Amino acid sequence: TMDASKTIVENKFLDEDNPSTNDGTVPTSFVVSATSQTNGRGTTQRNWKSLQKGNALFTIGIQQSSWMKDLKAKNDGRVVPLTLLPLKIGSLVAFHIQRALEECALESDEKEQIPRVTVKWPNDVLIRRTQSAQSSLSPSAREAHEKIAGILIESAQDWFLIGIGINVGYAPSIPLEGADYGRRATCLSQYCNASTSAGEIDGEGRSKEEEEYWINMSKKLAIDIAHDLHSWLHSASSSLSLDVHSGESVLNQWKSYIDWDMELILRDTPKRERVTLKSVMDDGRVVVQEVETGLTRTLITDYFL
Repeated sequence: TMDASKTIVENKFLDEDNPSTNDGTVPTSFVVSATSQTNGRGTTQRNWKSLQKGNALFTIGIQQSSWMKDLKAKNDGRVVPLTLLPLKIGSLVAFHIQRALEECALESDEKEQIPRVTVKWPNDVLIRRTQSAQSSLSPSAREAHEKIAGILIESAQDWFLIGIGINVGYAPSIPLEGADYGRRATCLSQYCNASTSAGEIDGEGRSKEEEEYWINMSKKLAIDIAHDLHSWLHSASSSLSLDVHSGESVLNQWKSYIDWDMELILRDTPKRERVTLKSVMDDGRVVVQEVETGLTRTLITDYFL
């Protein structure tokens, strides 16, 4: 969806196949979604496996001026650092995944604890899965932070393109080594039951009705997240709380999803040091502390290619 979105903005929203539909109108934002994709990618060109149908795969396009200028105007002339954009998107995605989990719990007769959605700096959303307290595992081993969504932000022309992937119907297998290694994945279907009747089974052991159920849930997530981002960017401050467009508000919202006790691994360093998050700076940079040495360091990354 990222490449399709780039083509759209590079063609200035002109449809060469249907020229009669071209009226010169340029939207303030747009969203492109797919039920599956063959060339999905994550950060630093890592492969994003998404050949099966049933996950939310979409790209939201917003005009760069909506963040760089319009947001400043809504914020009494104060600039909201561009480095907070991934955190704003992460908060939106985390909110909607948490809401989906709560809705699933309401529809289920089982009285299981609703898992908590967390964020991992700068662009991942995780689910903290806790096993039973009666488990023989140690407290740290009982908890697992599994990836359910990822965000990739690029730019084209005068647009920011926000690629989002949410594991809804299935969780891809993530290698433990190699160029595409990463954290174990999970998906909403591991916590939600598809409301379907028995039917024809596909090669993955799912019925067509079940596949359609996850596709529809994925579409809803894409629409709701795109709508909320558009509304936040383009609603007048008077219709929302007074400081909702401030950098501080963006940061506090994202920080509410942090699991401060989670150990992280510095992925692209030779030693892959284990660290914990200590603080988040006003511009979105983070201060981490190495578990083995106690040394601290400030991290920042390039968000846009």
